[in-house]
Amino acid sequence: MNCNKAIKQIVLTSDRPPKSLPAIEARLISRFESGMVADVGKPDMETKIAILEKRSEEKGFPLKPEILNILAKSVQNNIRELEGLLNKIIAVHQIKNIDVTEKSVKEILSDFVANTQTKSLSNKEVIDAVCRFYDISSKDLIGSSRKKELVWPRQIAIYLMREEVRTSYPSIGHEMGGRDHTTAMHAYNKISHEIKENEKRKN
Repeated sequence: MNCNKAIKQIVLTSDRPPKSLPAIEARLISRFESGMVADVGKPDMETKIAILEKRSEEKGFPLKPEILNILAKSVQNNIRELEGLLNKIIAVHQIKNIDVTEKSVKEILSDFVANTQTKSLSNKEVIDAVCRFYDISSKDLIGSSRKKELVWPRQIAIYLMREEVRTSYPSIGHEMGGRDHTTAMHAYNKISHEIKENEKRKN
């Protein structure tokens, strides 16, 4: 008798590493970390277009390549935001019962793009803000010095780039003087832990 069972895999996604997940039991965190943990960076244009194409076909509302290209360029990082934008495009055209054209799509996108541009935050802006707050130079911040007065601001900058800009760990490492992505992960986890501990003390 063949008692072999089919091997099945579970894939979990999250916007942060296992150790930074709130309200998760330690045994589950350990289980998650025993598997392969991969940091997924920003989607490129090809990936965004492929996602939009598949989603639009699933909704019975296929779009032309030039329309997909316009939508893909409108969102830089967030896939959920990208799908939300697609839903908006489909809804508006269905309600108005009009054909999808580059002009009609750009009109819908005009407000969205304007709002996104005013609210977006870059890694450079994070670094500049941290340097101003701690009165240090960007050269010192991304440098190799292990002085305490530089290590803490450096970790704060890494945390903000990950939390606010949603930058991938490899990209953060590159921004911070060519550091390894594991260094960025360690800094993010450390600041996350400090924030949680401070919240506990307040309570």
